[in-house]
Amino acid sequence: MYQYLTGKLAEKTPSRVTIDANGIGYELIVPLSTSQALPHVGTHIKLLTHFIVREDHHQLYGFLKEDERELFRYLISVSGIGPKLAMTVLSGLGVPDLKHAIVDGAVPVLSAISGIGKKTAERIIIELREKIIVDDSQTVRLSKHLADESLVEDSIQALVALGYRKQNAKAAIQKVLSMNESGKKIKLEEVIRQSLKYV
Repeated sequence: MYQYLTGKLAEKTPSRVTIDANGIGYELIVPLSTSQALPHVGTHIKLLTHFIVREDHHQLYGFLKEDERELFRYLISVSGIGPKLAMTVLSGLGVPDLKHAIVDGAVPVLSAISGIGKKTAERIIIELREKIIVDDSQTVRLSKHLADESLVEDSIQALVALGYRKQNAKAAIQKVLSMNESGKKIKLEEVIRQSLKYV
């Protein structure tokens, strides 16, 4: 129904923005990648949109780039994934890494995102793998260790044994692994030690 919105950026938070279009304030839920790339409040902007209508709720979702919106639409087509969870997934990894995780079948990477269990991660991969096109000229392939299931699982178990909640442990480990941009192999002890900063 709505292809895009243009207007003045009136308000901005990490997950929501308000666009003033001809005196009407439109609230849009946005992924972290869009929020971080937006200019200062008061600037004129254009956001691509996806409008979801429910019996008790109408909501606009906004995206700075077409690949963000496309991936969002793919995600909500997967059984068991609604708009809120799709936004969490997009915000948790970002478009390039999320595409690679799906194409590479990296279940531990996806299941490290809050709200995504192993079965849901597997379902995302099965249903979307053939639809995703990865452009290696624009993005760096996921480091091999990100798909190392044993490293992730062992790290989670270690943090749980220390008394931390499993979901918090997953999120912390994902953060540590995603920060290892050099791609060098990282040891279990190092993952645990760094993860303790984020749980």
